[in-house]
Order: sequence, then C-alpha cells, then structure tokens
Amino acid sequence: MSQLGSRFHYWFLNLKRLFHLVITLAFMVLTLVCASQTYVAWQDYRKAPDAGLLYWQFPLYGAVTLLVAILGLYSFVKARNVR
Repeated sequence: MSQLGSRFHYWFLNLKRLFHLVITLAFMVLTLVCASQTYVAWQDYRKAPDAGLLYWQFPLYGAVTLLVAILGLYSFVKARNVR
C-alpha cells in the first residue's frame, strides 16, 4: 500500500508541474500577442506622428505585456519549485 501511495504522490507532483508549465505556455503566448499589439501601436504612431500616440493605448498595451510576462515567469518558477 505504501508503494501505491508513493506512486500516486509522484504522479500528482508531475501533474502539478505539467499544469504550471501549460499555464506558463499560455501566459507566454499572451505575452507575444500583447507585444505584437504594442508594436502595432508604435508603428501606427511612427506613420503619423502628428495624430499623436493615443494617451492610453501604448502605455496600456505595454503594462499588460509586462504583467503577463511577469505572471508567466512566476508560473514557471512555481513549476520548478513543486515538491
């Protein structure tokens, strides 16, 4: 019975690690999407600088990109620390 509990614990830990890694992958994909939108906003500004950069668009996209990247890295660290 002890071996069964030990194996269950081993598989459960691996499942938790896999879950955290999948979440990390999702956050990194979202980071790429947000970074792409930030780049598009910057390119729109460079094409027509007199129109001005929307005062909320570029900082908002940048902040969301940074937040999602931090959450992705945090999830990766959590996956490595599962014991």
